[in-house]
Amino acid sequence: MIFKRKWYFSLLVLIVSASSSGSLFAQVAGYESAYPSAYLLGLSSTGVVTTNPMGSIYGNTAFLSNQPKHILDAGVNGSYANPKTSPLYLSGAMYFSYSESLGFGFRGKPVFLRSFPTDERFSNYAFQGFVNWKWNEHLSFALHLGPGVSGRIGGYSSYSWNLSASTALQYGNFRLGMILESPGTYRFDKYLGSEKLKERLPERILVGLGYKITESIDLQLEGNRTFFERSHTSLNGGNQSFEYPVRTMYAGNIGLAIGKIESFQLITGFGREFRADSALKGFYTASLGIAGSIFPKELGEGYLYAFSLQRSGLSVPERDGAETRAALQIQIQFQ
Repeated sequence: MIFKRKWYFSLLVLIVSASSSGSLFAQVAGYESAYPSAYLLGLSSTGVVTTNPMGSIYGNTAFLSNQPKHILDAGVNGSYANPKTSPLYLSGAMYFSYSESLGFGFRGKPVFLRSFPTDERFSNYAFQGFVNWKWNEHLSFALHLGPGVSGRIGGYSSYSWNLSASTALQYGNFRLGMILESPGTYRFDKYLGSEKLKERLPERILVGLGYKITESIDLQLEGNRTFFERSHTSLNGGNQSFEYPVRTMYAGNIGLAIGKIESFQLITGFGREFRADSALKGFYTASLGIAGSIFPKELGEGYLYAFSLQRSGLSVPERDGAETRAALQIQIQFQ
């Protein structure tokens, strides 16, 4: 009888340990891709093929090679899931057009975020310097490099290098964009107060195709593959990788911009994104936004704004991850 009790006790300890470890890893795993600007949120876009500087400065900066003006940009975004509101996430960028074929700048933007459905709160930011150059009249390249940092319960991680490279091809009304991104590996020495956590975020490849239908109508299609099989977490030396089906690691969107940014523009988009958790959950998004000039007669040209709303998780209850997002962005262009 004593041996049976010991056996029951050992089994109970094993079950409790496994369940608590699983809950911790589920906590560790939660994150999703961020929309770093209001213009990109309005298109449900990653910015890989967006030519408007309000989107490309946070996405594919190779498209800025055709931008003759300098840029200062700032934005804020947040989300709501009844009855809670996320923190406000900030972004900012500057760009200096050095010549007709060369430019450089700096940007700080969220790469991955998580605020709902629980209060676990995760954020990953990249602070990158970048340079872009025009190879010829059709082809441009850009390189982005800088430190990244993540925030979880218990504080912030050590920094890691975030590296990405992009290319932009434009021919007539057609354009093609591509981004390769490696977010890095982050270490938390006091996760949940006393735990040691090491987390590698997944690399991504993003591809987009755009077409300018008329002077006032622009259409874009984007797709991306996130390599979750290359990501993993290590909690107190115990490793966990994420074995999701490959077919679930693809996402994409379609976006439409109607009007001209110099006056008024309507932007809208529909897309699919996913949340990395104990399972990889897919969500569909629908977005609507406006962009344009701020009192061009009074302030002059080059003062721009964008405001967007997005519903993430169409037909999904908020308790399962749906949320409503909003973002505001201001950009100043000058020579």
